[in-house]
Amino acid sequence: MSDQGLNLYNNSLNKRPNFTAQPPTMQGGNETIQQATQASGAGYVNNRLNASKDADPMTTLGLTTAIGYGIGQGMDYFGPKCEGKYEQTILGKLGAFGDKLAKTKVGAFIERQLDKASVKWEQLSHKSRIVYTLRNHSTRPEWQFAKMPFYGLHGFLSMDTHTILENYTKPISNIENKLLGFIPRPNKNDFSKLEQYGMTEESIKNFKNTLSGKPFLEQAKALQIKELELLGAANIDTTKTLEELQNAAKELKITKKLGFNSVAEFEKVMKNVVEHPKEIMAAFERATANGQDLHISINRGTGSGFMGKLKSHFMGRKVSISEYLNKYKATLGKGNSTRLGRALPKALGWLVEGCTNRFAGGKLAPFMQAFIFADMAYHTAKAPKGEHGKTLAERFVNDFSYFVAMTLGLMGIHKIGGGKYIGTDAAGREAYRAALEIHKARNKAGEFLTKQAFKDSLKSVNAHLNVDGLKWYQKIWQKAGRFINIGNEHGGVWNNPNAKVMNFVRKIASKNLIGVPLRIWLAMAVVTPIFVKATTKIAHLIFGRPTHSVLDEDEEENNEVQNQDQINQPQNQSQTADKDPNHLPDSNLIKQTLNGQYNNQPQQPNTVETTKTADGKLQEPVRTYIPSPVSMVNQGLDPSKADIALARADAAEQQIADIMASVRKS
Repeated sequence: MSDQGLNLYNNSLNKRPNFTAQPPTMQGGNETIQQATQASGAGYVNNRLNASKDADPMTTLGLTTAIGYGIGQGMDYFGPKCEGKYEQTILGKLGAFGDKLAKTKVGAFIERQLDKASVKWEQLSHKSRIVYTLRNHSTRPEWQFAKMPFYGLHGFLSMDTHTILENYTKPISNIENKLLGFIPRPNKNDFSKLEQYGMTEESIKNFKNTLSGKPFLEQAKALQIKELELLGAANIDTTKTLEELQNAAKELKITKKLGFNSVAEFEKVMKNVVEHPKEIMAAFERATANGQDLHISINRGTGSGFMGKLKSHFMGRKVSISEYLNKYKATLGKGNSTRLGRALPKALGWLVEGCTNRFAGGKLAPFMQAFIFADMAYHTAKAPKGEHGKTLAERFVNDFSYFVAMTLGLMGIHKIGGGKYIGTDAAGREAYRAALEIHKARNKAGEFLTKQAFKDSLKSVNAHLNVDGLKWYQKIWQKAGRFINIGNEHGGVWNNPNAKVMNFVRKIASKNLIGVPLRIWLAMAVVTPIFVKATTKIAHLIFGRPTHSVLDEDEEENNEVQNQDQINQPQNQSQTADKDPNHLPDSNLIKQTLNGQYNNQPQQPNTVETTKTADGKLQEPVRTYIPSPVSMVNQGLDPSKADIALARADAAEQQIADIMASVRKS
């Protein structure tokens, strides 16, 4: 029997074991899930909602209704302020102020600094391929839902432009609508669209009365012929079918009123409006060249009746071609010459869209924003005295940051996705995309008779990426870009001409089932909470933090998780020693080996600290005892303590058995 074994045995008998009855922390438990949820940002979103759950629902509903109506009517006033020549609109005047400001000392200094930063960024892009991709490349979302927030203000404007143009070019009369499923009839609301060409409510009503009692088809043709007359059509052949008259009217609308060169150009733009801002602006410039302007009616009521006026007031709106042309100029920075001049109108557009949803949107959109303002107003009114301004500023910044953060998050993610094009320049990127479209079209047409032919075609497409000459770390960046862009801008799956069922299954599997959730999750659950927290804390620095902050629950929950972590963490050796009345080390040989304490050195004997007197005698520490004036109180038996004692006894018995087993082996 070795000395170490004897020492182990003796120390074990003299030491009081420090066992606990609580179970060990398991990975994947509730605490782990909670931390993962918070790490993903979902915890912050939930806490933000919890910060508003104390609001009275009826009060919030009333405020939402009133604010939504007010926003809608206010934006009906703002829209016409964007009509006409750009320089005379509210957007143009703000841009002119920015151009003027850029010529002052302060403005000129800002312009120079921005120019220097741009030049340095460009110079760095010539030295680093990764920086070049961040500056010049970005993937583009293909899913329609992601396109709008990805392009930001331009995306919102493009979506609304698509709605307006689609609404205007639809036939003014359509007998395909059927009553009870079989009786054809024209849409009764189509008559209101005659106001787009200058007809008054009274004249529209009189025209409609002249058609009363006539067959539905005759009414529809008469209405369509009336529109052709107002469009300036000459020599209208009334013997043509309704469909032929509708096609003639559509061509005049597109080329004469909207300014497009042809119906084909218009239809190409309408397939993806956000990708064709130049074509849209050029068409709108032609449409408004001679001071003419088209006011398009959307969801307007018919005639001068009460219900018609009610619908027009609450649901309808009028938008002009010049208004949207000027909004495009402000959004894309095409109306001014300096950085400040371009930035201010665009900033106004962001502010208006973020606060009203109506820089580009209809009458229903403000009610979604109105709920946020209602909650903001409620908590501002309920704030403690002297904190109304702090509460209003904090909640406004917090809510507005959500609107901006989604766009910033998606833009950043697709910038990283642009690493896919690290091996090429802008021309090579566009060549890749063009070749990819050809490949997808051939695949859809079933031209690839074998899977190998499909792979060979895709290989020739990927050759445009030019990845063979990349360095090892550049290849890592390229693979990261391809991973984050998974399911987007890719060649799809093989369309086997002889396996239609499997083609359908493979097509579903390739529809961004992984990529879309990944990118949306990164934008909403990772980037957004970080950005929103940062902007909210900046608001605290400027305006002060209110007593009841939207960040309170989030920070409290984080503190609870941290405290739980501390509780679940194993105690270190010093903490264990402090709890041991004899201050003895853990003498279990197995535990010492696992903890790195056992190094084949003999254990030091246990000693009690003593001091020497002047004559050299040893003196033990002075022990004192102060008796309590309170007599002992019998508190009775505590069953939980007995359970703990039994658990400790069982654990001690098991440890002794382990010690004896190790002694026998030695």
